[in-house]
Amino acid sequence: MDSIDLKGQPLDLDLTLGCGQAFRWRKREDGVWYGVVRDRLIELQVEGNLVYWRTYPDGGRELIVDYLRLTDDVNAANRWLSERDPHIAQLVERFHGMRLLRQDPTEALLSFVCSAANSIPRISAAIEVLASLYGELVCEKRGVCYYAFPKPERLAALEPGVLNVQGSLGFRGENLRMVAQQIVDQSEGWLLGLRNVPYACAHAELVAVRGVGPKIADCVCLFSLDKDEAVPVDTHVRQLAHRLFLPDLKAKSITNAVYRRVVDAFRERYGELAGWAQQYLFYEDLLRSRA
Repeated sequence: MDSIDLKGQPLDLDLTLGCGQAFRWRKREDGVWYGVVRDRLIELQVEGNLVYWRTYPDGGRELIVDYLRLTDDVNAANRWLSERDPHIAQLVERFHGMRLLRQDPTEALLSFVCSAANSIPRISAAIEVLASLYGELVCEKRGVCYYAFPKPERLAALEPGVLNVQGSLGFRGENLRMVAQQIVDQSEGWLLGLRNVPYACAHAELVAVRGVGPKIADCVCLFSLDKDEAVPVDTHVRQLAHRLFLPDLKAKSITNAVYRRVVDAFRERYGELAGWAQQYLFYEDLLRSRA
Protein backbone atom coordinates (compact mmCIF):
# COMPACT_ATOMS: atom_id res chain seq x y z
CA MET A 1 0.00 0.00 0.00
CA ASP A 2 1.05 3.59 -0.63
CA SER A 3 0.66 6.14 2.15
CA ILE A 4 -0.38 9.76 2.65
CA ASP A 5 0.82 11.82 5.62
CA LEU A 6 -2.17 13.17 7.55
CA LYS A 7 0.01 16.00 8.90
CA GLY A 8 -1.54 15.90 12.33
CA GLN A 9 -5.13 15.95 11.06
CA PRO A 10 -7.43 13.31 12.57
CA LEU A 11 -8.93 10.47 10.53
CA ASP A 12 -10.80 7.53 12.03
CA LEU A 13 -12.06 5.29 9.23
CA ASP A 14 -14.46 3.35 11.46
CA LEU A 15 -16.24 6.57 12.34
CA THR A 16 -15.97 8.32 8.99
CA LEU A 17 -17.03 5.39 6.81
CA GLY A 18 -19.46 3.85 9.27
CA CYS A 19 -21.46 6.87 10.45
CA GLY A 20 -24.17 6.74 7.76
CA GLN A 21 -22.96 9.32 5.24
CA ALA A 22 -21.80 6.71 2.67
CA PHE A 23 -23.15 3.24 1.94
CA ARG A 24 -20.58 1.27 -0.05
CA TRP A 25 -17.86 0.60 2.52
CA ARG A 26 -17.05 -2.68 4.28
CA LYS A 27 -14.34 -3.61 6.77
CA ARG A 28 -12.28 -6.79 6.43
CA GLU A 29 -11.09 -8.89 9.36
CA ASP A 30 -7.56 -7.49 8.91
CA GLY A 31 -8.87 -3.98 9.62
CA VAL A 32 -8.76 -2.74 6.01
CA TRP A 33 -11.76 -0.80 4.75
CA TYR A 34 -12.72 -1.34 1.13
CA GLY A 35 -15.33 0.15 -1.15
CA VAL A 36 -16.05 1.36 -4.65
CA VAL A 37 -15.67 5.10 -5.22
CA ARG A 38 -16.49 6.35 -8.70
CA ASP A 39 -14.53 4.07 -11.05
CA ARG A 40 -12.16 2.43 -8.56
CA LEU A 41 -12.10 -0.12 -5.78
CA ILE A 42 -10.30 1.47 -2.84
CA GLU A 43 -8.63 -0.10 0.18
CA LEU A 44 -7.82 2.08 3.20
CA GLN A 45 -6.15 1.69 6.56
CA VAL A 46 -4.89 4.25 9.07
CA GLU A 47 -1.83 3.66 11.22
CA GLY A 48 -0.50 6.50 13.32
CA ASN A 49 -0.30 9.65 11.23
CA LEU A 50 -0.50 7.86 7.88
CA VAL A 51 -3.41 6.67 5.79
CA TYR A 52 -2.42 3.69 3.68
CA TRP A 53 -4.25 3.21 0.43
CA ARG A 54 -4.48 1.09 -2.68
CA THR A 55 -6.78 1.40 -5.69
CA TYR A 56 -7.84 -0.95 -8.45
CA PRO A 57 -7.10 0.15 -11.13
CA ASP A 58 -3.93 1.87 -9.90
CA GLY A 59 -3.30 5.58 -9.70
CA GLY A 60 -5.99 6.87 -7.36
CA ARG A 61 -4.03 9.13 -5.00
CA GLU A 62 -5.83 12.31 -6.05
CA LEU A 63 -9.16 10.52 -5.64
CA ILE A 64 -8.25 9.53 -2.07
CA VAL A 65 -7.21 13.08 -1.14
CA ASP A 66 -10.38 14.52 -2.65
CA TYR A 67 -12.82 11.94 -1.30
CA LEU A 68 -11.48 12.06 2.28
CA ARG A 69 -11.10 15.85 2.16
CA LEU A 70 -7.52 15.50 3.31
CA THR A 71 -6.72 19.15 2.62
CA ASP A 72 -9.31 20.31 5.21
CA ASP A 73 -8.18 21.68 8.56
CA VAL A 74 -10.37 19.41 10.68
CA ASN A 75 -8.51 20.38 13.86
CA ALA A 76 -9.48 24.01 13.37
CA ALA A 77 -13.12 23.08 12.73
CA ASN A 78 -13.22 20.93 15.85
CA ARG A 79 -11.67 23.67 17.97
CA TRP A 80 -14.20 26.20 16.70
CA LEU A 81 -17.14 23.91 17.49
CA SER A 82 -15.74 22.88 20.87
CA GLU A 83 -15.34 26.48 21.99
CA ARG A 84 -19.02 27.13 21.31
CA ASP A 85 -20.63 24.06 22.80
CA PRO A 86 -19.37 21.94 25.74
CA HIS A 87 -21.47 18.98 24.59
CA ILE A 88 -20.00 19.10 21.08
CA ALA A 89 -16.56 19.36 22.70
CA GLN A 90 -17.23 16.04 24.43
CA LEU A 91 -18.34 14.45 21.15
CA VAL A 92 -15.29 15.79 19.30
CA GLU A 93 -13.16 13.97 21.85
CA ARG A 94 -15.33 10.85 21.84
CA PHE A 95 -15.55 10.63 18.04
CA HIS A 96 -12.11 11.99 17.31
CA GLY A 97 -11.26 11.49 13.66
CA MET A 98 -14.77 11.49 12.23
CA ARG A 99 -14.89 13.75 9.21
CA LEU A 100 -17.17 14.57 6.32
CA LEU A 101 -16.60 13.03 2.90
CA ARG A 102 -16.68 14.56 -0.57
CA GLN A 103 -18.73 12.05 -2.51
CA ASP A 104 -19.74 12.13 -6.15
CA PRO A 105 -22.92 14.26 -6.13
CA THR A 106 -24.81 12.13 -8.66
CA GLU A 107 -24.19 8.96 -6.69
CA ALA A 108 -24.95 10.76 -3.43
CA LEU A 109 -28.29 12.06 -4.71
CA LEU A 110 -29.43 8.72 -6.08
CA SER A 111 -28.17 6.84 -3.01
CA PHE A 112 -30.07 9.06 -0.61
CA VAL A 113 -33.19 8.69 -2.75
CA CYS A 114 -32.84 4.97 -1.94
CA SER A 115 -32.48 5.77 1.76
CA ALA A 116 -36.00 7.04 2.48
CA ALA A 117 -37.50 5.26 5.52
CA ASN A 118 -34.83 2.59 5.46
CA SER A 119 -31.97 1.36 7.67
CA ILE A 120 -28.29 1.77 6.79
CA PRO A 121 -27.66 -1.99 6.32
CA ARG A 122 -30.66 -2.33 3.99
CA ILE A 123 -29.65 0.76 2.03
CA SER A 124 -26.13 -0.63 1.60
CA ALA A 125 -27.44 -4.02 0.48
CA ALA A 126 -29.86 -2.46 -2.01
CA ILE A 127 -27.17 -0.25 -3.52
CA GLU A 128 -24.83 -3.22 -3.99
CA VAL A 129 -27.59 -5.08 -5.82
CA LEU A 130 -28.22 -2.04 -8.00
CA ALA A 131 -24.54 -1.74 -8.83
CA SER A 132 -24.20 -5.43 -9.72
CA LEU A 133 -27.23 -5.27 -11.99
CA TYR A 134 -26.72 -1.94 -13.73
CA GLY A 135 -23.24 -0.62 -12.93
CA GLU A 136 -20.07 -1.00 -14.97
CA LEU A 137 -17.47 -3.54 -13.85
CA VAL A 138 -14.62 -1.86 -11.96
CA CYS A 139 -12.44 -4.90 -11.28
CA GLU A 140 -12.37 -8.48 -10.08
CA LYS A 141 -10.40 -9.23 -6.93
CA ARG A 142 -10.16 -12.49 -5.03
CA GLY A 143 -12.95 -13.92 -7.13
CA VAL A 144 -15.34 -11.04 -6.35
CA CYS A 145 -16.55 -8.59 -8.98
CA TYR A 146 -16.91 -4.94 -7.99
CA TYR A 147 -19.17 -2.56 -9.85
CA ALA A 148 -19.50 1.21 -10.07
CA PHE A 149 -22.71 2.91 -9.03
CA PRO A 150 -25.06 2.87 -12.03
CA LYS A 151 -25.00 5.89 -14.30
CA PRO A 152 -28.25 7.88 -14.25
CA GLU A 153 -28.68 7.23 -17.98
CA ARG A 154 -28.79 3.49 -17.28
CA LEU A 155 -31.36 3.83 -14.50
CA ALA A 156 -33.50 6.29 -16.43
CA ALA A 157 -33.69 3.92 -19.40
CA LEU A 158 -35.22 1.09 -17.37
CA GLU A 159 -38.85 0.17 -17.87
CA PRO A 160 -41.20 1.70 -15.27
CA GLY A 161 -41.66 -0.59 -12.31
CA VAL A 162 -38.52 -2.67 -12.86
CA LEU A 163 -36.69 -1.19 -9.87
CA ASN A 164 -39.65 -1.80 -7.59
CA VAL A 165 -38.98 -5.54 -7.66
CA GLN A 166 -35.18 -5.45 -7.71
CA GLY A 167 -32.60 -4.42 -5.17
CA SER A 168 -34.98 -4.38 -2.17
CA LEU A 169 -36.02 -0.86 -3.07
CA GLY A 170 -39.78 -1.33 -3.05
CA PHE A 171 -41.67 1.91 -3.62
CA ARG A 172 -38.40 3.84 -3.85
CA GLY A 173 -37.53 2.12 -7.13
CA GLU A 174 -39.78 4.19 -9.34
CA ASN A 175 -38.77 7.35 -7.53
CA LEU A 176 -35.12 6.49 -8.20
CA ARG A 177 -35.78 6.05 -11.91
CA MET A 178 -37.71 9.34 -12.01
CA VAL A 179 -34.91 11.28 -10.29
CA ALA A 180 -32.32 9.67 -12.59
CA GLN A 181 -34.30 10.85 -15.61
CA GLN A 182 -34.35 14.41 -14.30
CA ILE A 183 -30.58 14.32 -13.84
CA VAL A 184 -30.20 13.16 -17.45
CA ASP A 185 -32.47 16.00 -18.59
CA GLN A 186 -30.22 18.61 -17.00
CA SER A 187 -27.13 20.03 -18.68
CA GLU A 188 -23.93 17.99 -18.40
CA GLY A 189 -22.10 18.63 -15.14
CA TRP A 190 -25.13 20.25 -13.51
CA LEU A 191 -24.84 18.50 -10.15
CA LEU A 192 -21.08 18.88 -9.87
CA GLY A 193 -21.45 22.53 -10.75
CA LEU A 194 -23.54 23.08 -7.63
CA ARG A 195 -20.30 22.99 -5.62
CA ASN A 196 -19.54 26.41 -7.05
CA VAL A 197 -22.77 28.15 -5.99
CA PRO A 198 -23.93 29.25 -2.52
CA TYR A 199 -25.72 26.76 -0.33
CA ALA A 200 -29.15 28.36 -0.75
CA CYS A 201 -28.90 28.15 -4.54
CA ALA A 202 -27.72 24.54 -4.49
CA HIS A 203 -30.46 23.50 -2.09
CA ALA A 204 -33.14 25.25 -4.12
CA GLU A 205 -32.06 23.52 -7.32
CA LEU A 206 -32.06 20.12 -5.63
CA VAL A 207 -35.52 20.42 -4.08
CA ALA A 208 -36.79 21.50 -7.51
CA VAL A 209 -36.14 17.92 -8.63
CA ARG A 210 -39.39 15.97 -8.32
CA GLY A 211 -38.93 13.29 -5.66
CA VAL A 212 -36.24 15.17 -3.73
CA GLY A 213 -37.23 16.76 -0.43
CA PRO A 214 -35.29 19.09 1.88
CA LYS A 215 -33.59 16.28 3.81
CA ILE A 216 -32.21 14.50 0.74
CA ALA A 217 -31.13 17.86 -0.70
CA ASP A 218 -29.27 18.68 2.52
CA CYS A 219 -27.58 15.25 2.54
CA VAL A 220 -26.28 15.91 -0.97
CA CYS A 221 -25.19 19.42 -0.01
CA LEU A 222 -23.34 18.23 3.09
CA PHE A 223 -21.80 14.97 1.91
CA SER A 224 -20.88 15.83 -1.67
CA LEU A 225 -21.11 19.56 -2.39
CA ASP A 226 -18.93 21.04 0.39
CA LYS A 227 -21.87 22.90 1.96
CA ASP A 228 -20.78 22.45 5.59
CA GLU A 229 -23.67 24.57 6.84
CA ALA A 230 -26.25 22.06 5.52
CA VAL A 231 -28.26 20.25 8.20
CA PRO A 232 -30.21 17.16 7.09
CA VAL A 233 -33.20 16.83 9.40
CA ASP A 234 -34.82 13.44 9.96
CA THR A 235 -36.73 12.08 12.94
CA HIS A 236 -33.51 11.49 14.92
CA VAL A 237 -32.27 15.03 14.33
CA ARG A 238 -35.66 16.54 15.20
CA GLN A 239 -35.70 14.57 18.43
CA LEU A 240 -32.19 15.50 19.46
CA ALA A 241 -32.83 19.15 18.62
CA HIS A 242 -35.91 19.03 20.86
CA ARG A 243 -33.91 17.40 23.65
CA LEU A 244 -30.87 19.67 23.44
CA PHE A 245 -32.04 23.15 22.50
CA LEU A 246 -35.68 23.30 21.38
CA PRO A 247 -37.64 22.10 24.45
CA ASP A 248 -40.86 23.72 23.23
CA LEU A 249 -40.77 21.88 19.89
CA LYS A 250 -43.74 19.58 20.41
CA ALA A 251 -44.48 18.57 16.81
CA LYS A 252 -43.96 14.87 16.06
CA SER A 253 -44.00 15.19 12.27
CA ILE A 254 -41.44 17.10 10.23
CA THR A 255 -43.38 19.81 8.44
CA ASN A 256 -41.59 22.47 6.40
CA ALA A 257 -41.92 24.84 9.36
CA VAL A 258 -40.45 22.31 11.80
CA TYR A 259 -37.64 21.51 9.38
CA ARG A 260 -36.76 25.18 9.03
CA ARG A 261 -36.89 25.77 12.77
CA VAL A 262 -34.47 22.92 13.47
CA VAL A 263 -32.10 24.07 10.73
CA ASP A 264 -32.19 27.65 12.02
CA ALA A 265 -31.42 26.44 15.55
CA PHE A 266 -28.35 24.58 14.32
CA ARG A 267 -27.18 27.56 12.27
CA GLU A 268 -27.59 29.98 15.17
CA ARG A 269 -25.34 27.80 17.31
CA TYR A 270 -22.81 26.44 14.85
CA GLY A 271 -22.81 28.81 11.87
CA GLU A 272 -21.10 27.56 8.73
CA LEU A 273 -20.07 24.35 10.51
CA ALA A 274 -23.64 23.39 11.45
CA GLY A 275 -23.38 20.27 9.31
CA TRP A 276 -20.31 19.04 11.19
CA ALA A 277 -22.11 19.57 14.50
CA GLN A 278 -25.16 17.75 13.18
CA GLN A 279 -23.04 14.77 12.19
CA TYR A 280 -21.51 14.46 15.67
CA LEU A 281 -24.93 14.72 17.31
CA PHE A 282 -26.56 12.39 14.78
CA TYR A 283 -23.94 9.71 15.34
CA GLU A 284 -24.28 10.00 19.11
CA ASP A 285 -28.03 9.55 18.73
CA LEU A 286 -27.53 6.63 16.34
CA LEU A 287 -25.37 4.81 18.86
CA ARG A 288 -27.90 5.55 21.59
CA SER A 289 -30.70 4.01 19.51
CA ARG A 290 -28.61 0.88 18.90
CA ALA A 291 -27.83 0.38 22.60
